[in-house]
Amino acid sequence: MIIFSCLKKEFDLYVKKGIISNIVYDAYKEKMGKKSQLNQIKAWAHSLPEMMPILSDLPENVGIAIEFNIPLTSKRVDFVVSGYDINNKPVLLLFELKQWQNAMDVKNQDAVVKTIFANKEQKSLHPSYQACCYAELLLNYNHFVEEENVQIIPLVYLHNYSISHQDDLFLNKFKKYYLKAPIYGKNEAGDLKAVVDSAICFGDDAFIIHQIDQSKTKPNKKLLEAIEEMIQNKKEYTLLDEQKVVAESSKKEVKNSFATNKKSVIIVKGGPGTGKSVLAIHLLGELLKIGLMGAYVSKNMAPRKVYKNSLVSNNEISIHELFKSSGYFFFDPENKYDFLLVDEAHRLQEKSGIHNNIGENQIKEIIHASRSTVFFVDEQQMITLKDIGTIANIKYYAKFYQASIIELELTSQFRCNGSDSYLDFVEAFLYNKRGSVHFNFDFQVMVSPNELRDLVKIKNTNNNARLVAGFCWPRDGKNADNQEYMDIKIGDFEASWNLKHGEPFATRENAINEVGCVHNVQGLEFDYIGVIIGPDLKYENGKVLTDYKKRANTEKSLYGLRVLMKQDKEYYEKLADTIIRNTYRVLLTRGLRGCYVYACDENLQKHLKKITENRKIIS
Repeated sequence: MIIFSCLKKEFDLYVKKGIISNIVYDAYKEKMGKKSQLNQIKAWAHSLPEMMPILSDLPENVGIAIEFNIPLTSKRVDFVVSGYDINNKPVLLLFELKQWQNAMDVKNQDAVVKTIFANKEQKSLHPSYQACCYAELLLNYNHFVEEENVQIIPLVYLHNYSISHQDDLFLNKFKKYYLKAPIYGKNEAGDLKAVVDSAICFGDDAFIIHQIDQSKTKPNKKLLEAIEEMIQNKKEYTLLDEQKVVAESSKKEVKNSFATNKKSVIIVKGGPGTGKSVLAIHLLGELLKIGLMGAYVSKNMAPRKVYKNSLVSNNEISIHELFKSSGYFFFDPENKYDFLLVDEAHRLQEKSGIHNNIGENQIKEIIHASRSTVFFVDEQQMITLKDIGTIANIKYYAKFYQASIIELELTSQFRCNGSDSYLDFVEAFLYNKRGSVHFNFDFQVMVSPNELRDLVKIKNTNNNARLVAGFCWPRDGKNADNQEYMDIKIGDFEASWNLKHGEPFATRENAINEVGCVHNVQGLEFDYIGVIIGPDLKYENGKVLTDYKKRANTEKSLYGLRVLMKQDKEYYEKLADTIIRNTYRVLLTRGLRGCYVYACDENLQKHLKKITENRKIIS
């Protein structure tokens, strides 16, 4: 969608009359159905007139677009110019405009800088990175751009900035971005004008802009080949047994939904270790390959980051847009996507946004946005009061949209050494059920958290062992990025919660020296997992019990519980009990080869020790 477009001669007239920001604002209200924020209006008023001298020698009929939407994102390019080069080949210039006067590096973060804007220090993406993103997404996902071989040139214009090449914007870490999207300051306006003049020789009456805007969104051949190669080269994404059967059934249903233009919802049920995430990534590649447009979706950031990073080669930006948050779809039109693959669908929530105040219902919004939706579900992995991704809720909204409903199931165990009997033990242990304690899996109860940590570190030969814990120790927000700050203290044991920023806990080399939580590992797996069972799980009178009061007050999974209990004490006490048990079910089933535990409750520790001493190894 284009907020506003015109020809250069019209743009010049609006600037000369001093009404360009008013014209764009009126277009914004009409297209978006809402008013723009004041700082955006000021940005238009200050930045857009700066473009007039840059374009002064271009033909009067070159096309101009302001706030040009990029496919797959809610992001918009500040300023776009279209025309033809000296050989009559189509050209699109993408301008990232900033009113900045300075910028500073943000340590240990890629493509992020700080700047003073509106009298406040703010973090922002490096402007060259932004411009590169826009260019790459158009090149890789716009059918017209691919078919007509449109040359796309990303540029950055900081019209208030006196640029020095010793500036933080030109640090070596940003070189791969600013070489692709050069930066021009107020003293380089002449250089920028020369680039523009050499790029466009003839006008197009805004034809190129409007063709791109109306074109199909689909991956180009080069990107598809890269994705296929990435997935094929990763042995962890090879499908086995019933995974292949479920994948073929899902693919057939998605293709049929596309062919008939009818909505479908596919529900894939499966416990931990049955390969739901592997199947989702495999399907992503298969469905993109046949020309459909879609994405992998999860509520949790950790699996998105890990799976995206596992595929990235030279297509980082483009790959990134195939991995989306479940809170992304509240503004999308119906059937924008041919398919969406929703991993860990049990974690979906009603509202989106940091403050949970955006949108209506994530299940409804995802089904609305996609012609065919595949939900991967394990209801026993619902771990917060806000989780609503039950099979019943998914079916309700599928029926609301008159979508066909297909239910499939994964049962074979590929984690925990393929030991279904170990999963039976976890179920029996956590939920006080009858069950065998005999299994073929490396499960050990350690005498102290120090011994637990030592063993996990020994097992971390391939950066694939992690130490995790229940939510029983508060996180100090001011020290969220300080590995030297010890949040967790148990006797003489001290440890830091996982760092908040940077690479994911699951893959960061130094994460072995931190303790993760369920949000860092749900949907992922490791060779070995060490679990500190906090005092919220205990053993009394022959039963495993929970105590929600032992949860840390900085943890949000039970946020609002006390208020809700005033409405229905029995229901919400039971729900809190289930959430705590489910949390440990997730933690205890992350290991491919082994799981080691220490329980803070003395009686629970003795109970677990007794189980391990009495169990037999099943060969």
